[in-house]
Amino acid sequence: MRNANRNILPADFQHSLKEELEVERVINFFAMSLLEQSTIADVLWDVARNCIARLNFVDCVIYQLDTTRNVLVQLAAHGRKGPALGIIHCPIEIKLGDGIVGSVALSGQAERIGNTSLDKRYIADDEVRFSEITVPIWLNGKVWGVIDAEHPKRNFFRPHHLTILTKIAALCAQKIGRVETELAYQRVQQQLSENNRRMAETKLLALRLQMNPHFVFNSLNAINKFVLENESEQASLYLTKFSRLMRQIMANTSMEWVSLHNELKALQLYIELELLRCDNQFEFVFTIGKSLLIDTVFIPPMVTYPYIENAIRHGLLQPNVVKPTLRVECYVENDYLYIAIGDNGIGRAASIKSQVNGLTAHKSYGNTLTQERLQLVNQIYDADASITINDRTTTTGQPAGTDVTFTMKLRQP
Repeated sequence: MRNANRNILPADFQHSLKEELEVERVINFFAMSLLEQSTIADVLWDVARNCIARLNFVDCVIYQLDTTRNVLVQLAAHGRKGPALGIIHCPIEIKLGDGIVGSVALSGQAERIGNTSLDKRYIADDEVRFSEITVPIWLNGKVWGVIDAEHPKRNFFRPHHLTILTKIAALCAQKIGRVETELAYQRVQQQLSENNRRMAETKLLALRLQMNPHFVFNSLNAINKFVLENESEQASLYLTKFSRLMRQIMANTSMEWVSLHNELKALQLYIELELLRCDNQFEFVFTIGKSLLIDTVFIPPMVTYPYIENAIRHGLLQPNVVKPTLRVECYVENDYLYIAIGDNGIGRAASIKSQVNGLTAHKSYGNTLTQERLQLVNQIYDADASITINDRTTTTGQPAGTDVTFTMKLRQP
Protein backbone atom coordinates (compact mmCIF):
# COMPACT_ATOMS: atom_id res chain seq x y z
CA MET A 1 0.00 0.00 0.00
CA ARG A 2 1.40 3.39 -0.94
CA ASN A 3 2.07 5.92 1.87
CA ALA A 4 -0.09 8.97 1.33
CA ASN A 5 1.54 12.48 1.36
CA ARG A 6 5.05 11.10 1.80
CA ASN A 7 7.72 13.61 0.64
CA ILE A 8 11.30 12.38 0.23
CA LEU A 9 13.86 15.24 -0.11
CA PRO A 10 17.04 14.70 -2.14
CA ALA A 11 20.09 13.85 -0.05
CA ASP A 12 22.10 16.86 -1.23
CA PHE A 13 19.21 19.19 -0.35
CA GLN A 14 18.95 17.68 3.13
CA HIS A 15 22.72 18.08 3.59
CA SER A 16 22.54 21.72 2.45
CA LEU A 17 19.69 22.41 4.86
CA LYS A 18 21.61 20.77 7.68
CA GLU A 19 24.67 22.93 6.97
CA GLU A 20 22.54 26.09 6.91
CA LEU A 21 21.05 25.23 10.29
CA GLU A 22 24.52 24.47 11.66
CA VAL A 23 25.86 27.78 10.38
CA GLU A 24 22.94 29.66 11.97
CA ARG A 25 23.37 27.80 15.27
CA VAL A 26 27.12 28.52 15.41
CA ILE A 27 26.67 32.19 14.50
CA ASN A 28 24.02 32.60 17.21
CA PHE A 29 26.39 31.07 19.73
CA PHE A 30 29.22 33.45 18.77
CA ALA A 31 26.86 36.44 18.83
CA MET A 32 25.65 35.60 22.35
CA SER A 33 29.18 34.96 23.59
CA LEU A 34 30.47 38.26 22.21
CA LEU A 35 27.74 40.18 24.04
CA GLU A 36 29.49 39.40 27.32
CA GLN A 37 32.87 40.82 26.23
CA SER A 38 33.79 44.36 27.21
CA THR A 39 37.28 44.92 25.77
CA ILE A 40 38.89 44.31 22.39
CA ALA A 41 41.23 41.74 23.93
CA ASP A 42 38.25 39.90 25.42
CA VAL A 43 36.54 39.89 22.02
CA LEU A 44 39.53 38.45 20.17
CA TRP A 45 40.35 35.77 22.74
CA ASP A 46 36.70 34.74 22.90
CA VAL A 47 36.55 34.29 19.12
CA ALA A 48 39.83 32.36 18.96
CA ARG A 49 38.78 30.04 21.77
CA ASN A 50 35.31 29.38 20.34
CA CYS A 51 36.62 28.73 16.83
CA ILE A 52 38.33 25.65 18.22
CA ALA A 53 35.65 24.68 20.72
CA ARG A 54 32.67 25.05 18.36
CA LEU A 55 34.20 24.46 14.91
CA ASN A 56 36.70 21.69 15.75
CA PHE A 57 39.66 23.71 14.47
CA VAL A 58 43.05 22.84 15.96
CA ASP A 59 44.60 26.28 15.62
CA CYS A 60 43.22 29.81 15.40
CA VAL A 61 45.14 33.10 15.47
CA ILE A 62 43.74 36.63 15.21
CA TYR A 63 45.93 39.42 13.87
CA GLN A 64 45.52 43.18 13.95
CA LEU A 65 46.95 45.34 11.20
CA ASP A 66 49.39 47.91 12.54
CA THR A 67 48.95 50.60 9.90
CA THR A 68 51.91 52.64 11.15
CA ARG A 69 54.34 49.82 10.39
CA ASN A 70 52.29 47.85 7.83
CA VAL A 71 52.62 44.62 9.80
CA LEU A 72 50.09 42.16 11.20
CA VAL A 73 50.47 41.54 14.92
CA GLN A 74 49.17 38.46 16.71
CA LEU A 75 46.77 39.56 19.45
CA ALA A 76 44.93 36.35 20.34
CA ALA A 77 45.38 32.64 19.70
CA HIS A 78 44.04 29.27 20.73
CA GLY A 79 45.41 25.82 20.21
CA ARG A 80 49.16 25.24 20.42
CA LYS A 81 49.81 28.92 19.71
CA GLY A 82 47.60 29.85 22.64
CA PRO A 83 47.89 27.13 25.27
CA ALA A 84 46.36 29.38 27.94
CA LEU A 85 44.04 32.36 27.87
CA GLY A 86 45.99 35.55 27.38
CA ILE A 87 49.23 33.83 26.38
CA ILE A 88 50.56 33.52 22.82
CA HIS A 89 53.46 31.12 22.34
CA CYS A 90 56.30 32.81 20.40
CA PRO A 91 54.18 35.56 18.77
CA ILE A 92 55.26 36.62 15.29
CA GLU A 93 54.59 39.57 13.00
CA ILE A 94 53.81 39.30 9.27
CA LYS A 95 54.40 42.10 6.81
CA LEU A 96 51.41 43.33 4.89
CA GLY A 97 51.29 41.34 1.64
CA ASP A 98 53.52 38.50 2.90
CA GLY A 99 52.19 34.98 3.31
CA ILE A 100 48.55 34.01 3.07
CA VAL A 101 47.68 36.15 6.08
CA GLY A 102 49.41 39.22 4.63
CA SER A 103 47.84 38.64 1.20
CA VAL A 104 44.32 38.49 2.66
CA ALA A 105 44.96 41.65 4.70
CA LEU A 106 46.19 43.42 1.56
CA SER A 107 43.42 42.24 -0.79
CA GLY A 108 40.58 42.14 1.72
CA GLN A 109 39.44 38.83 0.19
CA ALA A 110 39.06 35.65 2.25
CA GLU A 111 41.00 32.57 1.15
CA ARG A 112 40.68 28.82 1.75
CA ILE A 113 43.81 26.79 1.03
CA GLY A 114 43.43 23.01 0.72
CA ASN A 115 47.16 22.18 0.51
CA THR A 116 49.62 24.73 1.85
CA SER A 117 52.58 22.74 0.56
CA LEU A 118 51.57 23.85 -2.93
CA ASP A 119 51.25 27.51 -2.02
CA LYS A 120 54.56 29.41 -2.08
CA ARG A 121 53.11 32.15 0.08
CA TYR A 122 52.63 29.85 3.08
CA ILE A 123 54.54 30.86 6.21
CA ALA A 124 54.86 28.18 8.88
CA ASP A 125 54.36 29.53 12.38
CA ASP A 126 54.67 27.10 15.30
CA GLU A 127 54.44 24.08 12.95
CA VAL A 128 53.56 23.13 9.37
CA ARG A 129 49.87 22.44 8.70
CA PHE A 130 48.38 21.57 5.32
CA SER A 131 45.03 23.39 5.42
CA GLU A 132 44.54 27.11 6.07
CA ILE A 133 41.57 29.45 6.06
CA THR A 134 41.93 33.21 6.41
CA VAL A 135 39.23 35.88 6.47
CA PRO A 136 39.59 39.66 6.84
CA ILE A 137 37.98 41.67 9.62
CA TRP A 138 36.51 44.77 8.02
CA LEU A 139 35.89 47.83 10.18
CA ASN A 140 34.84 51.27 8.95
CA GLY A 141 35.59 50.35 5.34
CA LYS A 142 39.14 49.15 6.05
CA VAL A 143 40.77 45.85 6.92
CA TRP A 144 41.26 45.95 10.70
CA GLY A 145 42.85 42.51 10.92
CA VAL A 146 42.36 38.86 9.99
CA ILE A 147 41.19 35.60 11.53
CA ASP A 148 43.49 32.76 10.50
CA ALA A 149 42.98 29.05 11.21
CA GLU A 150 45.04 26.00 10.20
CA HIS A 151 44.56 22.23 10.29
CA PRO A 152 47.06 19.39 9.78
CA LYS A 153 44.73 17.57 7.32
CA ARG A 154 44.65 18.54 3.65
CA ASN A 155 41.38 19.98 2.37
CA PHE A 156 39.95 20.13 5.89
CA PHE A 157 38.18 23.46 5.53
CA ARG A 158 34.91 23.31 3.58
CA PRO A 159 32.84 26.11 2.01
CA HIS A 160 30.57 26.28 5.04
CA HIS A 161 33.62 26.95 7.20
CA LEU A 162 34.35 29.99 5.04
CA THR A 163 30.75 31.13 5.39
CA ILE A 164 30.83 30.73 9.16
CA LEU A 165 34.21 32.42 9.62
CA THR A 166 33.22 35.32 7.38
CA LYS A 167 30.11 35.95 9.50
CA ILE A 168 32.13 35.58 12.69
CA ALA A 169 34.56 38.21 11.36
CA ALA A 170 31.61 40.54 10.75
CA LEU A 171 30.31 39.97 14.29
CA CYS A 172 33.79 40.54 15.63
CA ALA A 173 34.08 43.83 13.71
CA GLN A 174 30.72 45.03 15.00
CA LYS A 175 31.70 44.30 18.59
CA ILE A 176 35.14 45.91 18.17
CA GLY A 177 33.44 48.98 16.70
CA ARG A 178 31.11 49.24 19.69
CA VAL A 179 33.99 48.78 22.13
CA GLU A 180 36.07 51.44 20.37
CA THR A 181 33.10 53.82 20.37
CA GLU A 182 32.61 53.25 24.09
CA LEU A 183 36.32 53.76 24.75
CA ALA A 184 36.29 56.97 22.71
CA TYR A 185 33.25 58.17 24.67
CA GLN A 186 34.99 57.36 27.95
CA ARG A 187 38.10 59.23 26.83
CA VAL A 188 36.00 62.27 25.93
CA GLN A 189 34.20 62.10 29.28
CA GLN A 190 37.52 61.72 31.08
CA GLN A 191 38.95 64.69 29.21
CA LEU A 192 35.86 66.77 29.98
CA SER A 193 36.10 65.75 33.61
CA GLU A 194 39.79 66.65 33.68
CA ASN A 195 39.09 70.00 32.00
CA ASN A 196 36.32 70.73 34.51
CA ARG A 197 38.65 69.72 37.33
CA ARG A 198 41.37 72.05 36.08
CA MET A 199 38.88 74.89 35.71
CA ALA A 200 37.63 74.23 39.24
CA GLU A 201 41.18 74.11 40.59
CA THR A 202 41.99 77.39 38.84
CA LYS A 203 38.90 78.99 40.31
CA LEU A 204 39.76 77.53 43.71
CA LEU A 205 43.22 79.10 43.52
CA ALA A 206 41.71 82.44 42.58
CA LEU A 207 39.36 82.27 45.56
CA ARG A 208 42.23 81.41 47.92
CA LEU A 209 44.26 84.35 46.66
CA GLN A 210 41.33 86.74 47.15
CA MET A 211 41.55 86.16 50.90
CA ASN A 212 45.04 87.69 51.24
CA PRO A 213 44.46 91.39 50.43
CA HIS A 214 41.98 91.79 53.27
CA PHE A 215 44.46 90.63 55.90
CA VAL A 216 47.10 92.91 54.44
CA PHE A 217 44.73 95.89 54.52
CA ASN A 218 43.68 95.40 58.15
CA SER A 219 47.20 94.73 59.39
CA LEU A 220 48.69 97.77 57.68
CA ASN A 221 45.95 99.91 59.20
CA ALA A 222 46.82 98.61 62.66
CA ILE A 223 50.55 99.26 62.12
CA ASN A 224 49.76 102.74 60.88
CA LYS A 225 47.73 103.37 64.05
CA PHE A 226 50.66 102.39 66.28
CA VAL A 227 53.03 104.60 64.30
CA LEU A 228 50.71 107.61 64.49
CA GLU A 229 50.37 107.12 68.24
CA ASN A 230 54.18 106.86 68.63
CA GLU A 231 53.94 103.32 69.92
CA SER A 232 57.09 102.18 68.15
CA GLU A 233 57.57 98.99 70.16
CA GLN A 234 54.02 97.89 69.48
CA ALA A 235 54.40 98.81 65.83
CA SER A 236 57.65 96.81 65.61
CA LEU A 237 56.11 93.80 67.36
CA TYR A 238 53.03 93.97 65.15
CA LEU A 239 55.13 94.33 62.03
CA THR A 240 57.26 91.31 62.99
CA LYS A 241 54.22 89.13 63.61
CA PHE A 242 52.57 90.49 60.49
CA SER A 243 55.56 89.54 58.29
CA ARG A 244 55.63 86.04 59.80
CA LEU A 245 51.91 85.69 59.18
CA MET A 246 52.22 86.85 55.58
CA ARG A 247 55.02 84.36 54.91
CA GLN A 248 52.94 81.57 56.41
CA ILE A 249 49.80 82.57 54.53
CA MET A 250 51.68 82.81 51.24
CA ALA A 251 53.18 79.38 51.83
CA ASN A 252 49.80 77.91 52.77
CA THR A 253 47.79 79.45 49.94
CA SER A 254 50.32 78.28 47.35
CA MET A 255 49.09 74.72 47.98
CA GLU A 256 45.70 73.09 47.62
CA TRP A 257 46.11 71.26 50.94
CA VAL A 258 48.18 72.17 53.98
CA SER A 259 48.92 70.30 57.17
CA LEU A 260 46.70 71.24 60.07
CA HIS A 261 49.90 72.09 61.94
CA ASN A 262 50.87 74.80 59.43
CA GLU A 263 47.32 76.10 59.22
CA LEU A 264 47.04 76.39 63.01
CA LYS A 265 50.45 78.09 63.13
CA ALA A 266 49.16 80.82 60.79
CA LEU A 267 45.88 80.98 62.69
CA GLN A 268 47.73 81.46 65.98
CA LEU A 269 49.70 84.37 64.47
CA TYR A 270 46.54 85.94 63.10
CA ILE A 271 44.75 85.82 66.45
CA GLU A 272 47.82 87.23 68.21
CA LEU A 273 47.79 90.14 65.74
CA GLU A 274 44.12 90.74 66.49
CA LEU A 275 44.89 90.70 70.23
CA LEU A 276 47.63 93.29 69.71
CA ARG A 277 45.37 95.43 67.57
CA CYS A 278 42.59 95.56 70.17
CA ASP A 279 44.80 95.78 73.30
CA ASN A 280 43.98 92.24 74.47
CA GLN A 281 40.27 92.93 74.86
CA PHE A 282 39.39 89.22 74.57
CA GLU A 283 40.74 85.90 75.76
CA PHE A 284 41.72 83.04 73.51
CA VAL A 285 41.52 79.32 74.26
CA PHE A 286 43.04 76.82 71.82
CA THR A 287 42.32 73.08 72.27
CA ILE A 288 43.58 70.13 70.23
CA GLY A 289 42.13 66.66 70.76
CA LYS A 290 44.54 64.03 72.08
CA SER A 291 43.95 61.65 69.14
CA LEU A 292 44.47 64.36 66.52
CA LEU A 293 47.89 64.29 64.84
CA ILE A 294 48.09 67.76 63.35
CA ASP A 295 51.19 66.99 61.25
CA THR A 296 49.45 64.20 59.33
CA VAL A 297 46.02 65.74 58.80
CA PHE A 298 45.48 68.10 55.85
CA ILE A 299 42.86 70.77 55.17
CA PRO A 300 42.20 73.46 52.55
CA PRO A 301 44.07 76.62 53.63
CA MET A 302 42.32 79.57 55.28
CA VAL A 303 38.80 78.16 55.47
CA THR A 304 38.25 79.22 59.08
CA TYR A 305 39.70 82.76 58.94
CA PRO A 306 36.50 84.62 57.94
CA TYR A 307 34.56 83.02 60.78
CA ILE A 308 37.25 83.75 63.37
CA GLU A 309 37.40 87.32 62.11
CA ASN A 310 33.61 87.60 62.39
CA ALA A 311 33.69 86.15 65.91
CA ILE A 312 36.25 88.74 67.03
CA ARG A 313 35.07 91.87 65.24
CA HIS A 314 31.33 91.40 65.13
CA GLY A 315 30.86 89.46 68.33
CA LEU A 316 33.55 89.81 70.99
CA LEU A 317 34.59 93.44 70.42
CA GLN A 318 31.05 94.77 70.71
CA PRO A 319 29.89 96.71 73.80
CA ASN A 320 28.50 94.94 76.89
CA VAL A 321 30.23 91.59 76.31
CA VAL A 322 31.29 90.15 79.66
CA LYS A 323 34.75 88.55 79.60
CA PRO A 324 34.84 88.07 75.82
CA THR A 325 36.37 84.72 74.95
CA LEU A 326 37.22 83.05 71.66
CA ARG A 327 37.48 79.26 71.69
CA VAL A 328 38.93 77.12 68.89
CA GLU A 329 38.80 73.35 69.31
CA CYS A 330 40.16 70.78 66.85
CA TYR A 331 39.31 67.11 67.18
CA VAL A 332 38.57 63.90 65.27
CA GLU A 333 35.35 61.96 65.45
CA ASN A 334 34.18 59.06 63.26
CA ASP A 335 36.92 59.70 60.67
CA TYR A 336 35.93 63.36 60.35
CA LEU A 337 37.97 66.41 61.31
CA TYR A 338 36.14 69.05 63.35
CA ILE A 339 37.25 72.64 63.92
CA ALA A 340 34.82 74.30 66.29
CA ILE A 341 34.92 78.09 66.67
CA GLY A 342 32.91 79.57 69.54
CA ASP A 343 32.48 83.04 70.97
CA ASN A 344 30.37 84.51 73.74
CA GLY A 345 29.67 87.71 71.82
CA ILE A 346 26.44 89.51 71.05
CA GLY A 347 25.24 87.06 68.38
CA ARG A 348 24.64 87.52 64.70
CA ALA A 349 21.31 89.29 64.83
CA ALA A 350 22.54 92.03 67.16
CA SER A 351 25.82 92.29 65.24
CA ILE A 352 24.06 92.96 61.96
CA LYS A 353 22.11 95.80 63.52
CA SER A 354 25.23 97.37 65.01
CA GLN A 355 27.46 97.23 61.96
CA VAL A 356 27.63 99.78 59.19
CA ASN A 357 26.86 98.56 55.69
CA GLY A 358 30.51 98.29 54.64
CA LEU A 359 31.50 95.93 57.45
CA THR A 360 28.40 93.86 57.02
CA ALA A 361 29.07 93.59 53.30
CA HIS A 362 32.64 92.43 53.92
CA LYS A 363 31.50 89.83 56.43
CA SER A 364 29.06 88.40 53.93
CA TYR A 365 31.71 88.48 51.17
CA GLY A 366 34.25 86.50 53.24
CA ASN A 367 31.69 83.87 54.14
CA THR A 368 30.51 83.61 50.54
CA LEU A 369 34.07 83.08 49.31
CA THR A 370 34.60 80.29 51.83
CA GLN A 371 31.34 78.56 50.97
CA GLU A 372 32.20 78.70 47.27
CA ARG A 373 35.65 77.29 47.98
CA LEU A 374 34.18 74.40 49.97
CA GLN A 375 31.77 73.60 47.15
CA LEU A 376 34.73 73.34 44.76
CA VAL A 377 36.76 71.28 47.24
CA ASN A 378 33.86 68.84 47.55
CA GLN A 379 33.42 68.73 43.79
CA ILE A 380 37.10 68.00 43.11
CA TYR A 381 38.11 65.91 46.11
CA ASP A 382 34.86 64.52 47.53
CA ALA A 383 35.88 65.95 50.90
CA ASP A 384 32.33 66.26 52.30
CA ALA A 385 33.42 69.59 53.82
CA SER A 386 30.85 71.90 55.34
CA ILE A 387 30.34 74.85 57.68
CA THR A 388 27.49 74.97 60.18
CA ILE A 389 26.58 78.07 62.21
CA ASN A 390 24.46 78.06 65.36
CA ASP A 391 23.43 80.95 67.59
CA ARG A 392 23.51 80.30 71.33
CA THR A 393 21.04 81.85 73.73
CA THR A 394 20.66 82.05 77.48
CA THR A 395 17.82 80.40 79.36
CA THR A 396 15.96 83.67 79.07
CA GLY A 397 16.41 83.75 75.31
CA GLN A 398 19.12 86.41 75.19
CA PRO A 399 22.02 86.05 72.70
CA ALA A 400 24.97 84.16 74.21
CA GLY A 401 27.33 83.93 71.26
CA THR A 402 27.85 82.01 68.05
CA ASP A 403 29.23 78.54 67.27
CA VAL A 404 30.76 77.80 63.88
CA THR A 405 31.86 74.24 63.06
CA PHE A 406 33.95 73.23 60.09
CA THR A 407 33.85 69.49 59.28
CA MET A 408 35.35 67.35 56.54
CA LYS A 409 36.47 63.81 55.90
CA LEU A 410 39.75 63.07 57.60
CA ARG A 411 42.42 63.55 54.94
CA GLN A 412 45.81 62.00 55.56
CA PRO A 413 48.78 61.22 53.27
